[in-house]
Amino acid sequence: MINFSRYIEHLRFKYSPRIASWLIYLSTYRAQFHLKANGPSGVLVDNTVLAHATTHKTAWVSMGQKLWGKHSIETGYLARIPAHPVNTKVREYDEIVYLPGLIFLQKAGLLTLYSSAELYNEQFYQPLGRFRRCGYFDYNLFENVLLESIDGHMFSCLGSSWMRPPGPREQLHQLLKKMEAEDHEYASLVAVLGKKNSQDAWHIRTAEKYKLFCFLTMDFKLIKTLNAQRNSPRIRSLKTSVMTPAMLGKRLRLFPIAPHILSYNNATFPVRNDFVCID
Repeated sequence: MINFSRYIEHLRFKYSPRIASWLIYLSTYRAQFHLKANGPSGVLVDNTVLAHATTHKTAWVSMGQKLWGKHSIETGYLARIPAHPVNTKVREYDEIVYLPGLIFLQKAGLLTLYSSAELYNEQFYQPLGRFRRCGYFDYNLFENVLLESIDGHMFSCLGSSWMRPPGPREQLHQLLKKMEAEDHEYASLVAVLGKKNSQDAWHIRTAEKYKLFCFLTMDFKLIKTLNAQRNSPRIRSLKTSVMTPAMLGKRLRLFPIAPHILSYNNATFPVRNDFVCID
């Protein structure tokens, strides 16, 4: 019976990634026709999307107390487990299920996912594990996906403490203030969305400036603010859209894909789909 269970697990490791790729391809079938007919679309991806794209995490699976000589010790092993239960009611999960299809379209050359200089700069002063995988067995949907910057790169000024350079956040504040003075369209967005949303306003302005189809975000407060201001002349005249993954996925007629089917992707280590991460 043990050998049979091992054989079944061997089959999962061998065939699950292929089945997952096939299902994702099918989920994008209608979107492919649409994008081939209308040409590739550009999408600016917010860091909030990257922050929620880790669908599997590394966890300790306990095997209980075992004797080691005269001592009783806790035994177990590390394994990859899903970050969310299947069909959970968490709002973020309803967005994540559309990311596999969107990323497939990027790899197929039908959708171009971008980052920006400012979005990369935001990552500089935050923990790296927030936007990419952190644990050794983690799985992030954006693994091996290069998000090119739509407007080049910029770097925070660094220096020794005796030079007293402004911190990254202060430099960002100074930059946005400068942009507000130079770019009337950006200033009008800030006036509508408020100073607290000045960073998001700059991302929206970047997507608009470079004629991208939308700014993709999972900042639900921003979406709520935009909905509240939807009758504002500046929002109504916006030349780009602000969408969540679910909004874009439904617009492209994608089918949602449960992240559980990706559990064995790039896996050469224990996988436990019967467990779930509890933060």
